[in-house]
Amino acid sequence: MDSQDVIILQSGSSRDSHDADNVPNKSPTGDYGELREQVLANLQKPNVPNVNVPEKIIICLDACYDNPNSLYRLGDGSSFTPINMLKRVLDFFLYSKHAINKKTEFALLILKNNDPCWLHNFTNNVRDIINTIDFVTGEECTAETFEFSRIFDMLEDEIVMPEYNKLQCTLPPPYVVRMVVLYGRSNCIPLIPQQDAYFNFLKKHLYFYIDILLAHEEDCALYKCEEIYDALQDLDDGYSYVFEVSRNATKIHDYIAKLLAHPLQRPLQKNTDYTFGTRY
Repeated sequence: MDSQDVIILQSGSSRDSHDADNVPNKSPTGDYGELREQVLANLQKPNVPNVNVPEKIIICLDACYDNPNSLYRLGDGSSFTPINMLKRVLDFFLYSKHAINKKTEFALLILKNNDPCWLHNFTNNVRDIINTIDFVTGEECTAETFEFSRIFDMLEDEIVMPEYNKLQCTLPPPYVVRMVVLYGRSNCIPLIPQQDAYFNFLKKHLYFYIDILLAHEEDCALYKCEEIYDALQDLDDGYSYVFEVSRNATKIHDYIAKLLAHPLQRPLQKNTDYTFGTRY
């Protein structure tokens, strides 16, 4: 990986097989069977150059909440509402990505109850994006479902995908496009448009990625956390990074840090290893 890449924090595991803590079990005798399988799996990824080209990142921020009394609490005693915690981790993410590659551009898309809203076009001015995010206010979720087809209608109007030439696949593209979905609802089921032509075009495009961070309420028995998590999996084309977290301030910072990895340079999520050194 490029010298610009960031060492990402270690964290606990998520429930899904996407999570990154399946570390190869290397014994002193040198049993590398599982490691070999992981290497082979990564070789099966699409033939794209492993280069830190600029990214165009669409921040898809959910402004809705289910419980007005739900809070994230830090070790120093301070507390944050869900929308303010998402703003906090986005602040870290945006500045960190800009430090890695100053050509990275960001756009902002906000999810209100039934309507997405494109708030800011692509820019590499981090301060502008953060100022726009700061003005986003949370609102109570009143919808039972959210149609993601409206998001893809917007993307079709707002983004231009770089062309993939199979005969020149070893040449780096001018940029890649990534949408980072921060979904904060626990009772509103996302409806993914499996038959949508543009959505299917993006899922097959080798320079487009969707990553997901689901930040849900703690008591999943009272909410639809599992159904929402399962529904969001339909956004994954096999190369997404998907995380879910309840009201755990440490884990949500950990997971946003893991999303710093460049999509052309990172391994499959199930094969990631955030440990230092070797385990014996």
